[in-house]
Amino acid sequence: MKLCHHILFWQPKGKPLAFFSKNKFTQILLIILNYSIWLIMFYISWLLIKFDPNNFLKILIAIIIGEAIERFLKQKFLWPRPMFQKGLKTPPGLVKGWYKTGSFPSGHTIKSTLFFLLILQFPVFNPLLYLFLVIPLLIFRVIVGFHYPVDIFGGLLIGISLWLIASPVNSPLFLNNIILFFTKFI
Repeated sequence: MKLCHHILFWQPKGKPLAFFSKNKFTQILLIILNYSIWLIMFYISWLLIKFDPNNFLKILIAIIIGEAIERFLKQKFLWPRPMFQKGLKTPPGLVKGWYKTGSFPSGHTIKSTLFFLLILQFPVFNPLLYLFLVIPLLIFRVIVGFHYPVDIFGGLLIGISLWLIASPVNSPLFLNNIILFFTKFI
């Protein structure tokens, strides 16, 4: 039991996040590494919607439900983020309000899992390239103290659940036509 707890709540020795707060270059690097995943997912969303307009409603429903679940669980504050356990503060350039709630679950992992399953379902992006881009960013979030591994596992399970909920959704024809109209201009 103790080994399981040690694995699920693992954190590296020291304060890796402090390294990224030392100077402007490392602060900018932290911001890029933290937010670049959202650019990847925005691009994947666009590809998915362009591939099949039904994906707009699937993504919208999954994101809304996922955000509600994530916010509810983080407000329960099951445990604080590791960086606060180490006496660190939210680094400059990050939205402080997003880090004040609990650590569980990882919202990055929820959306990353959802989009991975969607690109397996709809071949719009190389899944191996996606994993190559996303997995290091998720590991980075554990290493710097934004999350514990258990937060990542929780996000993985929630992301799979969202995909299962959203997969059978089909948009009404009028919505698909509106989406098709707009995707022709982009």
